[in-house]
Amino acid sequence: MTILQEYQKYKESLQNHKILLSKSDKVKIKIVFLLLKLLIFLFPKGNIHRFENSLKFYFGLIDINIDDWNPQQQPPLFLYLGLPSKPWYEPDDYEVFKIVANTLEEGVKEIKNELLTNIPNKNNFFTPVIDPSSDRSTYEQSTDIELPASHKKDDWLVFTLWVNGKFTQESRYLFPNTVNILSKLESFIDPFEDVYFLVLKPGVVLPPHHDPSNTYITCQLGLIIPESCGIRVGSETRSWTEGKTLFFDQSIEHEAWNKSQKERVVLLVHLRHPELSKFENFLYELLRNTI
Repeated sequence: MTILQEYQKYKESLQNHKILLSKSDKVKIKIVFLLLKLLIFLFPKGNIHRFENSLKFYFGLIDINIDDWNPQQQPPLFLYLGLPSKPWYEPDDYEVFKIVANTLEEGVKEIKNELLTNIPNKNNFFTPVIDPSSDRSTYEQSTDIELPASHKKDDWLVFTLWVNGKFTQESRYLFPNTVNILSKLESFIDPFEDVYFLVLKPGVVLPPHHDPSNTYITCQLGLIIPESCGIRVGSETRSWTEGKTLFFDQSIEHEAWNKSQKERVVLLVHLRHPELSKFENFLYELLRNTI
């Protein structure tokens, strides 16, 4: 498949996730674009033109230069134009990442102790990321993952600590120290994404897929990492280390596996993309509240 064909296929897939607009909605969108033009004029350094172009692409009003497009980056929900298309990041790449890495790695003993205390009873509060016997989960609806027919509901489990911009009551009760550590990073966490513990059972392979958007960067803290576990993002494969963080862009094709005989557990935190300006975050939040 050529890059052009892959681009056309990606554009078609975006239509499946795009909201349907009524006539009144279309009028509102025109007004939004007029307001964006005004904001671009008033705040030329706010990078608002990137949001404008991203919105136009979302609604199918413009094409992007496929010479500048990374075919491995195909978020099903929203592609924010003008951001780096980079699979992996290092803590030193941004001050925010350095703060996040230091905070989580310094607090990893407390986090892991709470996890080890609770994990024997995890079936009482961990839930399947995807349950093959039920309707499509939120994760399936917002990503393009296609798990094999052999996938069981307890192969991939999650316990959500943060959702809808706040910590859950259950997380405060079961993981108070973890919540206290994460609260130091609250201003960096994407309010539209979750923070959770992820359990991957022995022998489970998650096939290549893309997550919803490139407006956030994922941080994973290794907690229980047996041998023969790994993750590929783009063309580069890495593995977790207990007590250490990894930073990567989940909008780029990625896959993960646990080929050991033990469970793999990580803490996953979705961070606002550090290259988005305050104006861009504000506008994107307005958009997300709409769609």
